[in-house]
Amino acid sequence: MSENIPDIEPTEKIVELTLPSKLGYERVAMDAATSLANRMGFHSDRVDALKTSISEAVTNAIEHGNQHNEAMKVVVLLTARESELIISVQDEGRKILDHNSINKEPDIVSKYQPGEHDRGGWGIWLIRELMDEVQINTSPGGGNQVRMVIHLEKEGRRPK
Repeated sequence: MSENIPDIEPTEKIVELTLPSKLGYERVAMDAATSLANRMGFHSDRVDALKTSISEAVTNAIEHGNQHNEAMKVVVLLTARESELIISVQDEGRKILDHNSINKEPDIVSKYQPGEHDRGGWGIWLIRELMDEVQINTSPGGGNQVRMVIHLEKEGRRPK
């Protein structure tokens, strides 16, 4: 005797990517997130914000967290829920985050002064501007994690 058991769709779907710490692999994370966000029904402007944020977070993990050490990995978790997409980017670096520097707004004027060669320092600020929620933490065992949330907007409503 067979019993009819209904197919129960999980309330969240998780995609995990493990990337080498080599510039260019941020595109893999961008492509996966884009595909998932499109399947979820995000509008194109929100998908563009997501792509930029993931690119910045993975690039920071490669450059600053893992310091381009290709033996170290960057783990990207994409968690799709009914009304939001949660993105976690984790590096394996031993560099302690300077929360004072990541919490300040970049000085646009000084970045474009004659003789100024460092045009960086925009990544975390840009992520915070584009995502609905952002948390940045250092794991006790080492490594840094950027957790970003982007809400699926309903017609006529845009978060933020």
